[in-house]
Amino acid sequence: MRTSVFVACVAMVACSSQLWAVESKQSPAPRVIDVALHDGGLLLGQVVTPEGLPVPNAAVTVVSGDQVLGTATTDAQGRFAFRGLKGGVYRLNAANGTGMYRLWAARTAPPGAQDSTLIVSGQDLARGQVLPRVRTWMRNPWIVGGAIATAIAVPVAVAEHDEEPSSP
Repeated sequence: MRTSVFVACVAMVACSSQLWAVESKQSPAPRVIDVALHDGGLLLGQVVTPEGLPVPNAAVTVVSGDQVLGTATTDAQGRFAFRGLKGGVYRLNAANGTGMYRLWAARTAPPGAQDSTLIVSGQDLARGQVLPRVRTWMRNPWIVGGAIATAIAVPVAVAEHDEEPSSP
């Protein structure tokens, strides 16, 4: 009996350390695409479906950090434009698609920079949303301790209950 409780404790500690190891791995940084702004800080772009068809009347937002800098609506060909932007890293969101872009002032962009953005709608599906919450819970020592205590107490209580003599 005590051996099984000891084995259960060791297994839980080993599994716990494996969870911490998984947590410490960094997720890859989002891909940032270089885009050259046109004169006047003009950013041109288009929103398309995964099949390459334009998405008309889609709301497009440009975000810097946590601040929404502007919103535009696509035309019939899925095109949009923002004026007055400066060089820097921005996120563009539209029709369940998003992209990270490093914008460069006119005539300062590296040779490989694009002259417009392309957002593919429906590419950024949020899957597996429960895993980040579990990781957050596993950082709380009270929750981890409670889970370990429960894993130890329940088998002990069941074993003690089974050992009690039944009354005649």
